[in-house]
Amino acid sequence: MNEYNGSSSHPDEDDMLREQMNSGIPLIRAGRARLRLALPRHRDVILSTRTPAFQSLCRTYEVTALMVDKLRKEVPCREELLAEYEQIRRGIEDDAAAMLDGETSDRWR
Repeated sequence: MNEYNGSSSHPDEDDMLREQMNSGIPLIRAGRARLRLALPRHRDVILSTRTPAFQSLCRTYEVTALMVDKLRKEVPCREELLAEYEQIRRGIEDDAAAMLDGETSDRWR
């Protein structure tokens, strides 16, 4: 019997997300830094954007990036789950770029 839910060699996805959310990392600041690396043409405006919607996006981006990092280290790799989180991360990058370019979306309200 394995230590993770008694049936799998991997921790449960919900437990992993909870661990990332409670990691003690300043998630908004870390997510903002990661987005500056991912979106070089927006680097300056990322620093000055302080709206609640953008800060929430930064927090979500950091949690997603931490999950991608953790999933990449798993052996054996849960490739489908990793691909899902990588897609989510790219979607957040697209949303961040659109938000910084002045576009609007119902998802950000």
